[in-house]
Amino acid sequence: MKLSAPKILTFGALLALAVNLHSQGIMPKSPLEKLKDVKAKNAELIDKQNATLEKLDEMDKAAEQMRFLTKRT
Repeated sequence: MKLSAPKILTFGALLALAVNLHSQGIMPKSPLEKLKDVKAKNAELIDKQNATLEKLDEMDKAAEQMRFLTKRT
């Protein structure tokens, strides 16, 4: 059985596309790894929110002091 060059190239291309190349692709994360990533992002978000809340509290205290001082004079 003779195979012509285009048939050989076509067959080779089909084989190359069919092979799952794990070494070159990104390995999918397990559900546990995804959960850990989400928990880490949530912790970062909570830290940012706490920092913002502290700044807002400081600004509120400063505003309260300014109101008190303006009423005294």
